[in-house]
Amino acid sequence: MIPMAIGTVSTVAGAAGRSAAADKAAAAQAEAQARQNQLILQRLAAEEKQQRDLLAKASATQRARMGALGMDGSGGSAEAILAGMSKETADGIAASGQAALLRLQPARAASGANLLDGAAAAKSGLSVFKSFYDAFG
Repeated sequence: MIPMAIGTVSTVAGAAGRSAAADKAAAAQAEAQARQNQLILQRLAAEEKQQRDLLAKASATQRARMGALGMDGSGGSAEAILAGMSKETADGIAASGQAALLRLQPARAASGANLLDGAAAAKSGLSVFKSFYDAFG
């Protein structure tokens, strides 16, 4: 009877040890995923800032060229050119955001968020450039 009880206790203790090790491994994996997600988000933010800066410089250059040619810069072709530049940049940012969202998907799926929430956030880049263009237009 005693050997059987010892066997049962050691089995329960072994299972508890395995469970604790599995919990530690899961926590370490979740921490590594969180760090990876943070790096992805930092890269995305840096890339978005770089694209916005490039748009601002390209828009200023384009306005200067149009001014040198005697164009007003408001209305007609000038406005279409600047709007096209803004849209291309916003599309690039949205695509980058969607790609980042796909890389973050495993962590987001575990937290209950869905892809539609992230896609809406990625498309918010368009509104940023619309407001940028409206400020200069």
